[in-house]
Amino acid sequence: MIEEVAIVVAVGEGGVEVASFSKSACGQCRQNSQCGTGLVSNALPGREHRFFIATELELKVGERVRIGIPEQSLITSALLLYLLPLLLLLAGALLAGIGLGAGDGGTLLGATLGGGTGFWLSSRLSRRGGRALSEPVLIGPLLPLANID
Repeated sequence: MIEEVAIVVAVGEGGVEVASFSKSACGQCRQNSQCGTGLVSNALPGREHRFFIATELELKVGERVRIGIPEQSLITSALLLYLLPLLLLLAGALLAGIGLGAGDGGTLLGATLGGGTGFWLSSRLSRRGGRALSEPVLIGPLLPLANID
C-alpha cells in the first residue's frame, strides 16, 4: 500500500473529503542549490489534490488521516494508461501500413486511430464497476504525537 498523509477538509454523508499536498521529490538532495531541476522545483508551488472517500469513521475537519492506494491497482492503472494505447497505436500503424498497404498518410491515420482507441478503451476499463482503479482508501486517523520533555 502506498500511503500519504491528508487533511480532512469536509465531512459529508457517508464519507469525508480529504486534501493532500504534493511537492516534487526533486530538491531533497544536497545539490539542490546548484541543480537546475531543484531550483525549478523550489520555485513552483505544491499542488493540492482532493478526494472524497467513503468511510464510517467519525472524523473532524482539520484532522490528519492516512490514505493509501494499493500497489496492484497502481500498476494496473499504469499499464492501462501507457501500455494499452501504445500497443494499439503500433497495431493500428502496422495494420494500415502493412496489412492494408496504405502509404505514409494511411499509416499515420491508422496509428492515430489505434492510439485514440487505446486511450478510450483504457478509460473505460479503468472505471469497471463504477469505481476507478486507483481510487484512494482511508486507512485511518493519524495518531497525535506526544511531546515528551
